[in-house]
Amino acid sequence: MAASAARVLASLVDDVCSIHSNRLPATDVALRASGLIEQMNSTMASSPGPDTVATLDRAIQAGAGQLSALGTRLAASFRSGEHTLKSLGTNLICQQLLLACELVPPLMVFARQQHMDRAVQALQSCATLPLKCGRALMAIPDASSSEDAYVFSVVLDSQARVLWEVMLSACAAAGPEAEHIRVLPPEALLAWLSATASKIIALNGTSHTAELNFGKLIHLIVCKERFGACSALLQHDAGLQHILVQLLVPPLHATAAAMQLPADRRPAELNWALVLVLMQALTSKALFSTVQGQLAAPTSGPSSFAPRLLQTAAQLFAAAPTTSDDFDDFCLVDLWHDLLLLLPVACAARTDTWQQQGRSALMPDAARQRVEWQLLLALQRLPVALQMAAEYAQVHTFPATAAKGSLTLACGIVSEFPPMARRQLAVEAALAYSVVGSLADVPACCAAASAMVRALPHVAALEALAQPQVVHEAGADEYSRGQLANKLIVSIHWLANGVALYCESYGGPCSAADAMAAMEALWQLHTMLCRAIHCSTAGLAVPHIHIGMLLEASRFCSYSIFFVRAALQGRAANSDAAMSGGNPRQVLAMCVAHAEAAVVAAACQPPPADEELACTLSLALKVGPAALASSRSVQQMLDYLNGRLEAGEASLSADSYSEMLKDCQELMSDHEPQPGDALELAQAAAARSCAYLRCANLADEGGPAVGQGAGSQRCSKCRVAWYCGTACSHADWRAGHRRMCRVLGAARAAQLEQEGGGL
Repeated sequence: MAASAARVLASLVDDVCSIHSNRLPATDVALRASGLIEQMNSTMASSPGPDTVATLDRAIQAGAGQLSALGTRLAASFRSGEHTLKSLGTNLICQQLLLACELVPPLMVFARQQHMDRAVQALQSCATLPLKCGRALMAIPDASSSEDAYVFSVVLDSQARVLWEVMLSACAAAGPEAEHIRVLPPEALLAWLSATASKIIALNGTSHTAELNFGKLIHLIVCKERFGACSALLQHDAGLQHILVQLLVPPLHATAAAMQLPADRRPAELNWALVLVLMQALTSKALFSTVQGQLAAPTSGPSSFAPRLLQTAAQLFAAAPTTSDDFDDFCLVDLWHDLLLLLPVACAARTDTWQQQGRSALMPDAARQRVEWQLLLALQRLPVALQMAAEYAQVHTFPATAAKGSLTLACGIVSEFPPMARRQLAVEAALAYSVVGSLADVPACCAAASAMVRALPHVAALEALAQPQVVHEAGADEYSRGQLANKLIVSIHWLANGVALYCESYGGPCSAADAMAAMEALWQLHTMLCRAIHCSTAGLAVPHIHIGMLLEASRFCSYSIFFVRAALQGRAANSDAAMSGGNPRQVLAMCVAHAEAAVVAAACQPPPADEELACTLSLALKVGPAALASSRSVQQMLDYLNGRLEAGEASLSADSYSEMLKDCQELMSDHEPQPGDALELAQAAAARSCAYLRCANLADEGGPAVGQGAGSQRCSKCRVAWYCGTACSHADWRAGHRRMCRVLGAARAAQLEQEGGGL
């Protein structure tokens, strides 16, 4: 059987190498090649002994020799100058080249699978087909004319697949075997790549498969150590670098678009493994500076290089997986690292363009808003990106350097977020522009802000790995401790402020669904902000100087909910009307949490501004449960603020501030302590996903209400209070739930009985 398969192989190679007319159909050769591989596999399965292996090994070596010689011979024919694109001889040579290139890859795969090392080495010599004949074909005038686009795209694709298999075998070879790999001289490989890449670009998107295969080839050249000499040579050829970047970006755009589709609707060849390949090539040492240069070039229109690459990077960042069946976890970490590298570079290019174009560039148009919205969605994945960055740093040769680099890159993303970009341009009217265009946009804005809050623990973890030093002199280091946390908090504050400004100005009717979704998202963000304030006292590296911004952002959330409720109820959206009337349990719960967060913030060193603490206290007392007025901690904070004002130590001594404190004192004095005050406060706290008001769990991605957190657990005794975990349950028990547990349970039982539901 082995001899029979060897004869079939020899006959097929002879036919391909000795075509004298164009009467041999390509489909016939393809079918024969497929049948040959099946026959060889069957032969190995039925007779796997050394004689069978030796017979097939010799047959493949002989065929490889003929195909290699064919490449040299056909190239000589092209160089004779007798051929034009339309000549019969050219058509015949193109057909021979195509058939030969179609035959090599399956033979290479078979030889590798069967560990036929000599056959693999012999097939590597078939690189002459693309490197000699293919390169000569590209030199023929009009070789990329539109009417012949399909023919040349097929021929180019077949050449790419031959080189792909040869280069893969070169990467796999080790030890003495590697010495035999002399068929890919860097100069010849780059010369072929330059000629063929230019033709693919000239074909203007008609060669999709070839683009993908060339992208994989470029990745091998610039990323694999085996081709280090070729990559080094490429770094001295700026023109070829430019062409290769142009060739890599379109398939990355196409793959990014495909990744937005459900997995079962994506083309099989477009997957996250391909994204990783293309990203690694673009961010490689050989090409990344060229990418940066093209991003910095003057651009115009949404389809130009910089806006398009920013859109693609943001799409991929927003959709990137946290687990994957396509590649192992280490490669997944690499994917996130490359995304974290490319996105801030693309963001910086956008801001540079705005600065060059001046204030007129700030006028929002549909294209710019679309890109900014995609960046907003990408920011929702920042916690995942930073977690992956920490994992990447831990397996890196230099963990501290890798961690510091990731922190710097993340700073680049957040710095170029709209509020930061506008502040850099010093445009006072910037706040008039917002990514919020409708009430339906509020949940996404809140989700991005919540994600930035949840990113803070990962920032702390990276800083622990990086051990950055505080910068005392400008330029002493690219990253200083707390820098990323500061930028995140500023952006969180801006988003919350933007949402509040939109909700306050919203005057039209709104759907109940949009209003409820917006209020749920605002409550979720408020919960995360309060927890972040508690995190600062729990050892998390949240710079105390920005605690006031977190407190103010949480107040923006409260105001926004009041305005949305007013719009839903058809009332005027002013502060008095919006805050009047009975407030639902979620608002009461927010006010209690808000007051508790203010108490914690006041104990920080340095504390937030006195005015901010007073504003928070005033809002909680006006809108929250009446029982807050009997809270001992709230009274202590009010006494603290009054004491600072009287001693002249307050950060603000304006009359309005003094009146605010008087209003708070009157609210406190007007309420006589009631026996049910403690129960009222406990019930308000129990309306949250975690009844422990000092909960510092930023990892909980569940909703803000009871039972919505991932892994939430209910108190087994009262069946009222919910907690995000055992730690908070135990802490709340010590903090006072042990005194209220029975009372809460009794109140619940009474309510159920009144409603006729029983226990």
